[in-house]
Amino acid sequence: MAMTASLICDDFPTLTGRQEPHNLSVFEGDITHGVKAVELGRRAGSIAMPWQVEAQHAILSMTPAGRWTHPTCCLIIPRQNGKSEILIQRCLYGLFKLDETIIYTAQRWKTARDGWKRLMALIKSRPWLRKRVVRATCSQGEGIIELASGASISFGTRSNDTGRGLTDVDLVVYDEAYNLTPGEISAMSFVQMAAKNPQRIYASSAVNQDEHPNGEVLASVRNRGLAREVGVYFAEYMAADGMPRDAEETWRYANPSYGVIQTAEKILDIMKNLATPAGRKGFDVEALGRGDWPATDDKAETWQIVAEDQWRGLLDYAPDLTGTTGVGVARVGSQWAIGAAQRTVDDRIHVEVGYLPIAPNPEIVALLGRVDDTIEPCAIATDSRSPAAVLEPMMKTAGIELIKSTTNQAALMCSGFVDDAEDGLLCHTGQPALLHALEHATKRELPRKDWVIDPNGDPGGAPLLAVVLARWALLTFESRVVGAAAAPAFERPTHTGGYVDSFDAMTVAF
Repeated sequence: MAMTASLICDDFPTLTGRQEPHNLSVFEGDITHGVKAVELGRRAGSIAMPWQVEAQHAILSMTPAGRWTHPTCCLIIPRQNGKSEILIQRCLYGLFKLDETIIYTAQRWKTARDGWKRLMALIKSRPWLRKRVVRATCSQGEGIIELASGASISFGTRSNDTGRGLTDVDLVVYDEAYNLTPGEISAMSFVQMAAKNPQRIYASSAVNQDEHPNGEVLASVRNRGLAREVGVYFAEYMAADGMPRDAEETWRYANPSYGVIQTAEKILDIMKNLATPAGRKGFDVEALGRGDWPATDDKAETWQIVAEDQWRGLLDYAPDLTGTTGVGVARVGSQWAIGAAQRTVDDRIHVEVGYLPIAPNPEIVALLGRVDDTIEPCAIATDSRSPAAVLEPMMKTAGIELIKSTTNQAALMCSGFVDDAEDGLLCHTGQPALLHALEHATKRELPRKDWVIDPNGDPGGAPLLAVVLARWALLTFESRVVGAAAAPAFERPTHTGGYVDSFDAMTVAF
């Protein structure tokens, strides 16, 4: 066993827990931000234990290019060890030093509210922090802290609507991640679209399938960590197999804060009160970190439409655009997507998502009307089988033509999109929404053995359908525009590959 913390930590002389995770995956980077975050926390009254210091260094590690070494971070640890202190210190630094926009989510409102209170306690402890706060409220299921710099953090419980309307979130924290649902993850998958350097943190105790029916999401992230996926920081504290549950050495091994937060008296009391088979399993999960992990479908084939390396090879942050624009409209569930396609001067087709709103039909029609007036596309198209086709009567009333593709045309446009990607005739700006859609969408075979894109009911698939339609609209109807303007129809935003939910002709992506 590694040297105990009592020999290396003067701030915590009683600390005897093992400081190294049982499972660890971390990649080298510049830890300057991590060092500063720990020091900022110390000055505000939050002193980190050695294991918390190492975690903070990893989370805030940077690559030479100035990106996060670990855009995805996952910390799994037995309960009552102080993982939330790491999250609060990270948020404190993100607010006051990085000017970030942060969403802090939890399974229960009590946990989210406690996070708000702990962060506010640190802020109030120092006048030089407190004077920069312009708003701090906590009521009706949401806690907000806003600074004069524009940085902000929102605390709340998770739902399928979390983050709606937000497009530029730098950090998302999933506390109590043991019961995350795919719907909650899908709702949050769009909020970091416009962030220049997004990061997400999963923090949780281990999953117990008997009590956490939605443990697959965290299990999937854990599998990525165990596989040492590049870009994922993973630290799991747990007792090794074969270590007896009633031995203090086992408790020290599993709990890095043993001797300070966890003590023999506390753990013995818990163990005595969990004497049934279900109780012993709960003790193993909660106190020793030995999760009962569900099977995941991580081995399922992904990137079935276009190969990942092929798609990433089409990246172009500043395409030289010309001519008219084709617009595509798609809807999966409640998620709308509006995409555009435009030629480049070297005769490629640039595709991009401009809007990902969740709104009633009349608002979508009004939005399309403003798009039609502003960029004057050669066509606005949707799939006749798509839920988006319900817009046709309202668009007709508004004087906007909506072109609906047939099933045969849908099959041809899908295969044509793939052909162009494989031939290097497409380009894009690397929008995360399109990456997500291409990773998870599949091919649905039609009776004649041709195929169309199937988003599998995932709202995250709407952006892909929108740009496929936009490309088809451009190729099919660009000839209707005589003497198309040579100026690009896409107005590049200040960030790379972003989108907005409200219309602004000066900053919209297309």
